[in-house]
Amino acid sequence: MKENIHIVGGGITGLFMAYHQVKKGNSVTLYEEKDTLGGVIGTLNKPEGLVELAANGILLTDDIKSMLDEIGLSPVFPKKASKRRYFWNNQKLSQFPISILAGTKLLYSIFLKKLKFDPNLNFENWGDQMFGPSVTKNIIEPALGGIYGTRLSELQPETIFSKWDGRGNSTIFKEIKKNKKKTYGTVSFPNGMGDLVTHLVSYLATKITIKTGFSFSNLKEIQNLNGSVKICISLKKLLSILDSEIKFETKPNLLTISTITRFGETKLTKKPCFGILFGKNEGVQALGVLCNSDIFDGRVQNQLHSETWIYPDIKVKNGNDTIESILERDRYLISKKMDPPTAVYRRTWEGVFPAYDANLYKFNQVLDQLELNWSSQGKNIRFYGNYRKGIGLRSIFESTMF
Repeated sequence: MKENIHIVGGGITGLFMAYHQVKKGNSVTLYEEKDTLGGVIGTLNKPEGLVELAANGILLTDDIKSMLDEIGLSPVFPKKASKRRYFWNNQKLSQFPISILAGTKLLYSIFLKKLKFDPNLNFENWGDQMFGPSVTKNIIEPALGGIYGTRLSELQPETIFSKWDGRGNSTIFKEIKKNKKKTYGTVSFPNGMGDLVTHLVSYLATKITIKTGFSFSNLKEIQNLNGSVKICISLKKLLSILDSEIKFETKPNLLTISTITRFGETKLTKKPCFGILFGKNEGVQALGVLCNSDIFDGRVQNQLHSETWIYPDIKVKNGNDTIESILERDRYLISKKMDPPTAVYRRTWEGVFPAYDANLYKFNQVLDQLELNWSSQGKNIRFYGNYRKGIGLRSIFESTMF
């Protein structure tokens, strides 16, 4: 039976949701307060090359492959050399920055050790217990820091692995196997991630009703919509709407993250690679760097090299300092080359990304209860976004399928 679906929010979550609802044959109205769709996902075409505003790729699955075929978009696969990934450890680059003994303990933890979360431990403390300090510091800290935009001490394991059974009944290997789907690696598109937005919008334009420049000031307005409601707005916007309706004991924390795309004449590393992840207390303030021109073809012009550096909310102490100058110091520490950039493009996102900490875990429990309460009243209202079931585009895509 055909349903009336109202999608509040026209970012990438809302667009994915609209695509799935169209495929189900439902009648869809999408509301977006801005004049443009896509949210933080987008690409700038600069004289030096492409500059991604947020995500630089999406993990390809059969379901995403099917969507790309439907909207007429061909993926760009990474170069073979991009399989090489580095960690910055003890002031040098390493592809496996732990000892054989620590590696053996890691395998034991994955395959044999029972997985149990402790709500009183942040990820750093829990990781030390689960994997040992060496693995936590040298592999998990840099890996998750680069993805989640902050350090392990600010993260909570049960928030990140919300789909896993962390009651001591299973192992990491069993949980990975249970939730694993076939993937084909990370892909982008000919004109960057902006292509995904433009093709989705073009596909949806004649199939749904799109209302841009439309905002809801409170939750009651959303509740009064006639039909099923999918709330796909950012956490920052959601909090401003819920504030007048719900009293939270603890509110989720919002992160400020800067992405800086740097074009230059020399490469960061001698060998091409996907990028470098940086641990805590390793002398580098960045969380990670992506070597864009090593990953995908068509990212640069005039034989330049492109890198995107990811920085947390840095408190600049020296009045003459900027994030750009900090980047150059970080870069010199790694490359040992004084290479003035050809061009630098910075984008700072304030409060767009959630901190995957204990507060977010509790907040999602409140949202779960809200959904149940509405369901008992005969209302189908649900929340979706990067604060619910995963931070990556693939996770968001899959969460909006059902």
